[in-house]
Amino acid sequence: MAGAVCLDGTPAGFYYSPAADVNNRNDWQIYFEGGGWCYDDMDCWGRSNGGLGSSTHWAPTVSAGGIMSDSCSENPDFCNFNRVYIAYCDGNSFTGNRDEPLVVQGKPLYFRGRRIIDAVLQTLMSMGLNKAKRVLLTGCSAGGLATYLHTDYVNQWLKTNVPTMQVFKAASISGFFLDQQTIEGKPVYEEQIRNIWQIANSTNGVNDACVAHYQPTGDQWKCNFAPHTYPFIQTPIFPLNSAYDAWQTKCIYASELVPGFPNPNTTQNSNCNAIPAYQNCVPDPDNCTAPQMVVMNKYIDYFNTAMQSAGTYSKNGNGAFIHSCHTHCEAQNSGEWLKFSVNNVTMQQAVSKWWNGNGPAINFEPCHYTTG
Repeated sequence: MAGAVCLDGTPAGFYYSPAADVNNRNDWQIYFEGGGWCYDDMDCWGRSNGGLGSSTHWAPTVSAGGIMSDSCSENPDFCNFNRVYIAYCDGNSFTGNRDEPLVVQGKPLYFRGRRIIDAVLQTLMSMGLNKAKRVLLTGCSAGGLATYLHTDYVNQWLKTNVPTMQVFKAASISGFFLDQQTIEGKPVYEEQIRNIWQIANSTNGVNDACVAHYQPTGDQWKCNFAPHTYPFIQTPIFPLNSAYDAWQTKCIYASELVPGFPNPNTTQNSNCNAIPAYQNCVPDPDNCTAPQMVVMNKYIDYFNTAMQSAGTYSKNGNGAFIHSCHTHCEAQNSGEWLKFSVNNVTMQQAVSKWWNGNGPAINFEPCHYTTG
């Protein structure tokens, strides 16, 4: 598709591994790569010079474990599926839909995430996706956010173009990033996401129902957040996330804006773990004092409220595996995928039960850290 390019204008792309078993030739797993976001002009310019903004130096192959593993002993439900790994290079979770490039330091930057999705789907049609019967959409971190933002779009696209499709579900990994103020009460992450939303022209690259809901108040930017999009998702979905996510505690709850934001004179991406009193506590909960742990446990409460208050959470055919381990993207780490458990049910077992069922929501909830 014309215009399906990375930030620097190089062609976007994906990695593909065909089904390992003929019995799974019509089963597909489509994965969004993660890698954070750029938040301002200079940040995106800096990003355009590396692998998250340019395809120039992409590796010839990639691999991921856990839910993406090709080992049937650790990933029995999906190990033999056709696997598609969509490389991430647009800067805002595949949402950008800006016609004209943004020129920064004399270099044009392209925000074309939605066009990348369209181009990948159209290309895959000639590779067998046109005969798909079962499809799992997934992704981690910024790719996990992309799973929330695009699952209904991809679902509808496939329903329209693939009449053989019988099952379409989504499992987001570490993508439920909160619209939450810092420990000091500053809306740092909100300001960052609002800015890249405007730069990338993401209004037409996210969940349409969410945009329609917030349009009367002019708050469509909220649809760049999973908690604001989650209530509108119609596709069966199963979040895999820590309520005490290692990236979120550092880069949302304990962050500061880069000096000069939104017009800094450097390419610094963000300012994580920037609250002096918490710099030992935030990276490792074992280093927190009892009063600090009380504050940090509140993030688990904020997470639970944001997720569980949505009807999506308890809807038939849905569910969630939410734990409290201080990790990020654990569902694509083979060891954690098989060992992390809630109520004696591992992450892999929970996903399997959800994938193979269609009954009441299957939810696993986190616990707090001790404070004394």
